[in-house]
Amino acid sequence: MALMPGLQINIGQQLKLTPQLQQSIKILQYSALEVQQTIEATLEVNYLLEVEEEQPNEDSDSLEAQDEKRLEKSENEKASTADEQPIEMDNNSEKLSDNLEIDCNWDEVYTDHTPIMSSQSAEDYVGAENYTASEKTLHDHLFWQSDIYPWDDGLEVLASYIIDDINDEGYLASDLSALLDSINQKESPQVPYVLDSLKNALKVIQQFEPTGVAAQNVQESLSLQLNALPNNPFVVTAKQLVLNHFEWLSLHDHKRIKKFYSLSDEELSILLKLLQSLNPRPGRDFSNTQSEVIVPDLRIKRAKQGWLIELNANAFPRLSINSAYVDLTKNLNDTEQSKKIKEQLIEAKGLIKSIHSRGETLLRVGRFIVEKQSQFFEDGEQAMQPLVLREVAEDLELHESTISRATTQKYMQTPRGTYELKYFFSTGVSQYGSADQSATAIKFHIKGLIDKEDPKKPLSDNKLMALLEEKEITVARRTIAKYREALNIPSSSERKKLNKFKL
Repeated sequence: MALMPGLQINIGQQLKLTPQLQQSIKILQYSALEVQQTIEATLEVNYLLEVEEEQPNEDSDSLEAQDEKRLEKSENEKASTADEQPIEMDNNSEKLSDNLEIDCNWDEVYTDHTPIMSSQSAEDYVGAENYTASEKTLHDHLFWQSDIYPWDDGLEVLASYIIDDINDEGYLASDLSALLDSINQKESPQVPYVLDSLKNALKVIQQFEPTGVAAQNVQESLSLQLNALPNNPFVVTAKQLVLNHFEWLSLHDHKRIKKFYSLSDEELSILLKLLQSLNPRPGRDFSNTQSEVIVPDLRIKRAKQGWLIELNANAFPRLSINSAYVDLTKNLNDTEQSKKIKEQLIEAKGLIKSIHSRGETLLRVGRFIVEKQSQFFEDGEQAMQPLVLREVAEDLELHESTISRATTQKYMQTPRGTYELKYFFSTGVSQYGSADQSATAIKFHIKGLIDKEDPKKPLSDNKLMALLEEKEITVARRTIAKYREALNIPSSSERKKLNKFKL
């Protein structure tokens, strides 16, 4: 039977994401820093997009009146979306022709969300917790000491290579022979450097602060630190132990240490405390302790009639369309240039609209979180309520994936600190005859009980379960074990061993 060509009609549905929707999804997923970087990159190539100059502050009485009016309205109905907020068009937008009308204006994002500030000085105030001190790295500290040390000829060059080879934990990253070969290859001196010279430079650096730096292993680092201590019987014994029986320490073989060095229980405890006072990673004191810069997307403040949530206006610049360039299109005869300007206009409008949509979504999610977790802001973690993405998605009529994007790497600045929005989500543990308890609240209670326990008699998981029941919190023992491990808290038997030799 021969196959005959033919036509067939099929009816179906297919979801397609427009470029604007794709950009909105991407912008929503970005953190505040990534949004700033996107804006800066666009400003460099798109001359139709511009940053608005800061407007003079409104009268403080007017601001307070707006806040009170909005809060009174929110008491009688659910928080309205940004689409329901009045739109304040700026002067630039009024100049644009009808066929080039801007989809949105930056002011829309901030309408009725002005901060509660009574004066210019209050608005300009930046809390001390938002400042960070300039940091000095381990290498900076070592090079500073090297610069003031009276080196012999040639050793200063070797010292610089040794310092460069030290890793963040304070140890040499390379073998001395390999390091020497690398130095001779890079420097190409007339007379090659020898290993003894490199060792002499290393001995000097090992006298620098922090004590124990530039060692080749933990054993050598601890020995250097012990050598810097005043001699006494315990320091002498500790040196011998580190040099000759270091594996006993690694295996926590305290019985063998006690027997070999003829120590009593009290003397063993003092010896172990001495060793525990040493730093096995001397470079950590100079490690980069400054956390990743976090720009809060939302701010929450206490107002007269409740909590006020707002977008952080300082998270990214206020954007608008440069109407002067738009007006040029009317007088352009060059269709190529006119086309290019229109493309940039579409790009600029799309970015502004995407950022507006991002702000609107964050405000809606933030309002729901503040309403649901209001007791947390009053009493802390023990008052955290169970909350899952599905609950927010159903209330706001959004998809769970949208809520996930809106809470990942998005932060809220609160009187209790700055938290990622995901922090306010936790599963609930069913309770008999009472409301469900959130996992965060239960972890808080577990940690509190363990912090107050007798170090000689740590609380077992069964005992923790009984104590929680006294607080009318019913949790299975395996759940307590899981939460305890999530808090990086060892079991009761392990805590007992650690407490025995704890400083």
